[in-house]
Amino acid sequence: MAEGRPALVGVIVVAGLLCLATGVLLSLWWRRELALALEVRPPVLLLDLSEAARGASPDQMTAILRDYTQAAERLAARGVLVLDRHAVMAAPAALTLGETEVPHAPE
Repeated sequence: MAEGRPALVGVIVVAGLLCLATGVLLSLWWRRELALALEVRPPVLLLDLSEAARGASPDQMTAILRDYTQAAERLAARGVLVLDRHAVMAAPAALTLGETEVPHAPE
């Protein structure tokens, strides 16, 4: 029995190392696939300016529009495709950024 234990420990160590190596390789492969998918299909967000525009004066609208444009440019610099909500026929609600998620000039 004493002779069987070192062999069993060796098998367990080798199996553990194989599992670790497989996990690392799968992780690297998944990261590469994700990077390729983002190059082909960037993340998409919709900006909803209509919420902020309701009840705003013309002076406020200029500041709000500037802030929305700057927010869209910052997102685009990070690789996000930004669309106006009204230019899209249908989209999941989770893709829409509303007034509370885009900082704009104080009233």
